Amino acid sequence: MRRDFAADHPEWMDKDEADPAALREQLRRLEQINRWFGGHAAVRRTLRALLPRKGPAAVADLASGFGDHARLLASRRPDCLVLAVDRHAATLHLAREATPPGLPVFFIQADLKRLPFRDGALDAAYCSLALHHFSEQDAVTVLREARRVARNAAVVDLVRGRLAYAAVWLLTQLWMRDAATRHDGRLSVRRSFTPAEFVALARRAGWKALRWTRLPWFRQAMVSRG
Repeated sequence: MRRDFAADHPEWMDKDEADPAALREQLRRLEQINRWFGGHAAVRRTLRALLPRKGPAAVADLASGFGDHARLLASRRPDCLVLAVDRHAATLHLAREATPPGLPVFFIQADLKRLPFRDGALDAAYCSLALHHFSEQDAVTVLREARRVARNAAVVDLVRGRLAYAAVWLLTQLWMRDAATRHDGRLSVRRSFTPAEFVALARRAGWKALRWTRLPWFRQAMVSRG
């Protein structure tokens, strides 16, 4: 399966004119998918390789979306400062609304290709299910920026393939059948990277001490430490 990426054909949720009510529903659907199909577990597992078990740490959730990963991290590790970074203003607004007061999560609107943090300012930066939203060159820039601002970095995404596409097709045909989730879910698989492509992007971005892992539910992860 060849990668199906076109910069002039964004996923529905990336459009600035997305309807807020429909966007909220789609983001809630994605949170459900993360909870039931291994997204939250994948990020938890990956972050264990990046963060000390105890003690304060500053972590950036890049392309944070609905903020569910950031909320889970902050609730489990209240000693961590979590910066949820997304370029989409409406998405950030909905994520703030869904976040209970008192959690150490701060929402920042920024372009992932030009992060507003100084070099090495953070203990860790991670990006979940968002790298496929970018062209190859922009994906390299995002990975380079993540590694620039954080001492440790990780990225989790889907694995492109026919079996993964068939699984998402069935999921959005039989259950999550709203038009936005159906469109974006199927397109996400077609725009994701194979393991070889995934690793090649990180190497182009200068990631060192690179470790790649295959995860359940057609996901993959890369970690770069130190």
